Amino acid sequence: MMTTTLSPLPSAEAAPPPTTNMSAAPPPPNKNIEFTIKKNPKPSNIKKSYAQASKSNLLCIEDIVQVKEAFPALSADEVGKVLKIKNSGEGNKKPKINITTRRPSRKKVIIPMAKHIAELIVNSAHIHIANINKCLRNSKSDIVTDFIRSTNNGIVITTNKPANDLNLATIEKYLKSIQNVDLDLIKSPRLPKSKLYMKIIGLPYKINQDIISPDFIEGVLQETYLFKGIVLASKPCIIKASPKSDMAVVWVDIWDSQSGSLAKNIINHHFNIVL
Repeated sequence: MMTTTLSPLPSAEAAPPPTTNMSAAPPPPNKNIEFTIKKNPKPSNIKKSYAQASKSNLLCIEDIVQVKEAFPALSADEVGKVLKIKNSGEGNKKPKINITTRRPSRKKVIIPMAKHIAELIVNSAHIHIANINKCLRNSKSDIVTDFIRSTNNGIVITTNKPANDLNLATIEKYLKSIQNVDLDLIKSPRLPKSKLYMKIIGLPYKINQDIISPDFIEGVLQETYLFKGIVLASKPCIIKASPKSDMAVVWVDIWDSQSGSLAKNIINHHFNIVL
């Protein structure tokens, strides 16, 4: 940060008055002169440019045409009165838009699961929506689900209002009761959170001459105590640290709060993996 110090400029010394060899005369009396600064009135005869005049005339003609189309029976004087009322009400104020959505909508329920299970549920979405709503009504909840869509790592259920813990437990219980579904492949439902990315360094790019895969990284993170209770927002991305390096850089996206409370417990920490 640069700090600039403003110092007062040295005052210039007044030059001594020129001396003349004139006969001594009484000095003129001192007079207090007051100055009043006034704004110059804006001249009313300033001519508008051609572009300004054309724009104003065009807007005026458009307004007249709109009023005449809406009220064909009005006379010219009545049209002028309508335009005067319209223009006085509008003024030059621009509409103020209040943006209330600053984060992902919480009227959604995210359920991570295997891809084939997500496809099975989405293909019969209308049946599952009806059954989930029935279970929610039985639990005396006013939450209503209306849409199910698949994502890269599960499904998202849209609701009419944010769900609470009881609603999430009800939805999880129903999904795990669906036939031909492996319970271990369905994770606990959760509300949307902010997506945060981080990188993992110090991993070999190849293991037994095979490039490490995103599935391998997911398995490593699941067994690591640092990532306990953390859900990945997408598949890990694996790249080389440099073109000639044998080490990898892994980028992972996780679901976290806006304050990054989960990421603070992971960043700048070390963990071991078994190859």
